[in-house]
Amino acid sequence: MVTDAPTPTLLTDRIEHWARTTPDAVALIYAERTWTFGEWNRDITATAAALRISGVGPGDSVAVLDKNHPSCLLLTFAAATLGAANAVLNWRLSADELIYVINNSRARILFVGPDFTDTVEAIRTELSYVATVIVVGGERDGFEAWLAPGREQGSPVEKSNDAGRTCLLLYTSGTTGYPKGACLSHANIIAHTTSVCTVFHFSSTDRNLVAMPLFHVGGSCYAMFGFHVGVPTILTREPDAAALFGALAAGATHAFLVPAVIAAIVQGGDRAIAAMRQLRYLGYGASPMPLPLLRKVLADWPEANFIQVYGMTELSGVVTTLDPADHRDPGHPERLASAGTPIPGVEMRIVDPVTGNDVAPGEPGELWFRTAQAMTGYLDNPEATAATITAEGWL
Repeated sequence: MVTDAPTPTLLTDRIEHWARTTPDAVALIYAERTWTFGEWNRDITATAAALRISGVGPGDSVAVLDKNHPSCLLLTFAAATLGAANAVLNWRLSADELIYVINNSRARILFVGPDFTDTVEAIRTELSYVATVIVVGGERDGFEAWLAPGREQGSPVEKSNDAGRTCLLLYTSGTTGYPKGACLSHANIIAHTTSVCTVFHFSSTDRNLVAMPLFHVGGSCYAMFGFHVGVPTILTREPDAAALFGALAAGATHAFLVPAVIAAIVQGGDRAIAAMRQLRYLGYGASPMPLPLLRKVLADWPEANFIQVYGMTELSGVVTTLDPADHRDPGHPERLASAGTPIPGVEMRIVDPVTGNDVAPGEPGELWFRTAQAMTGYLDNPEATAATITAEGWL
C-alpha cells in the first residue's frame, strides 16, 4: 500500500495521493463525524482558500488554542499549503505565557475552542498581531461561517512548494523562561514520519488512534502517520476513558500514549485491560515508564508490540525507539529501562558538554543528534538556536 505511493515533498502530498487513488477510503474519524480522503482533501483546500481570503500568505502564521479537534489538523495542512505555519498552543499555559507565545508567533488569526473563549477575552487587548479571533465549536461557533467563502472559491490563490518553510510551530516547555517556538518544516516532519513509520508497521486494515494533545509532537507529529500510509486516523478530544474505549470500538490498532494514561487504563480494571488487547502497536514515552507498570502491561497485553520512544520537540518527535523484540527478550531484561537505538536517518553521539568530545562507552554525556528531522531553529531567537545546533548540524 505505502510502497506504491510517491515520496512526499510537501506535507499534503500523501493526502493528495490518497484522494486521487482511494478517495472513498476513510481518512479521519472524530466523534460522530467521518471524512474520506476525498472529503478531507477538499476541506484542506477550502481551509487554505479561506486563510488566503483572510490575508494569510507565505511566512505568516495562525494559532490554535483548543483541545483536540479536526480543525487544528485542517489548519496545519492548509497553512502549509500556503507556505504559512500553524502555531498549536498549549492550553495549560498561564495567561502571561499565552500572551507571550501568541505574540511571539505573530499569529494573524487565533482559532479558539469553546473551553478557552473566556481566557482569550481576558487577554485580547494584549495580543499585538491577532486581527481576528474565531471560535471553533460550541454555541458561538464561527468556523463554518469563516470557512464558507473558501468552500465557494475551492482553491487557494497560490500554493507554496518550498519544503523548507515552517509549517508547524510548537512551543517548548519553557522550564528556564518563556517557551521557545520550535520551527518545524515540511521536510522535518516528512523525515520524521517516514522514519518512524518503519518502526510502527501499518497494514491496510489498521487504524491509528491520536489521543495525545496536538500542541505536543506526540499529538501533531504522530497524527501524520495515518495520513502518510493511507489508513484511518481516529482523533479523540482528550485521552479519557470514554474517548479511548470509543476509539477502540471504532477499530483502533495503533496508539501512542504517555505512561500516566496507560496507568489509568490499568487502574480501570479487567474490562479496561481487556479492551486494550486489540492494539497491535502501542508506543509510549514523553515521561519515564515505571518498570512494574511496564512488566504488568507486557503480561496483560501479550500480543501487543510495545515501542518505547524518546525524542523532543526540536527533533519533530521520535529519534530513538526500543523495539518490540527488545521488550520481550528474556535474555536482556535490563533493556526495559532503555530508550533503545536511533531510528533510520538519525545519527547520535554522546558528548562531553565541556570538551565537545565523544565520551568513552559506558560514560555519561550529553546526547547529540544530527538528522533531517531537526528543527530549522527557534523562532526569532538566533542566540538560542546557535546554542542548540552546531555549525555541523548537531542538535
